Amino acid sequence: MSGNMLTIGQLAKRTGVTIRTLRYYDKIGLLIPTDYKEGGHRLYSLEDLSRIQQIQSLKFIGLSLKEIADLLESNNIEEQQLSHSIAFKKKELMAEQERILRTIDQLDYMKTIISGYETIDVKLFCFIIHSILFEEENFNEYGQVEGSIHNFKSEERANLDKEYFSMFMELKKLVANETNPESNEAMKYIKQLTALYNRTLSKVETFQIKSTDQFDQLNILNPITEKERKFLKNVFAYMSKLKD
Repeated sequence: MSGNMLTIGQLAKRTGVTIRTLRYYDKIGLLIPTDYKEGGHRLYSLEDLSRIQQIQSLKFIGLSLKEIADLLESNNIEEQQLSHSIAFKKKELMAEQERILRTIDQLDYMKTIISGYETIDVKLFCFIIHSILFEEENFNEYGQVEGSIHNFKSEERANLDKEYFSMFMELKKLVANETNPESNEAMKYIKQLTALYNRTLSKVETFQIKSTDQFDQLNILNPITEKERKFLKNVFAYMSKLKD
């Protein structure tokens, strides 16, 4: 037996292909070991090493294992088929690249919103992020409209979301400190929240949404506790009382 023979572990290490995959290739007849040693352990020759490298090369351009097996039997492939596989693989990679870049943009956006805080309320963070991702996915075409608040790449939109995040954080702080709903601090907060809401409405484009059912449950992650909801209700009630 030649000293150049490789065990399945050595072949896996040389090629980066897992032992499990090599066993599967043996099972389907794509790469059958040249020999076996005692106990049925697989042994691979240098020719087997060359074959696995060919398999890896053809897999890289997106060919199926069945296509690879047929090609290795014929030793030839039409240029048109090869070019088609290369073009298809390139298209897949470009789509993946676009997805990765979009994810990086989203992560940067999230970082911008939460910057400046030592601690972050987890439920609030999840709520804000889920809302951003949902809106970006479902209102993508609106972001193309000039001046639309749905444009996530605009500095104005980032600042707006950061303001809302800040208002939510402030609400939690007020309630945690058991702030009196009739206090000046509570009144100041509600005025800022109302002003922010009105400013947002003035910027949002009016769109005709044909199907509203899909937005009925926009975000089931509610960051506002019952105690915080009651606080807001009491503050608004007190404001109404002052106006009367």
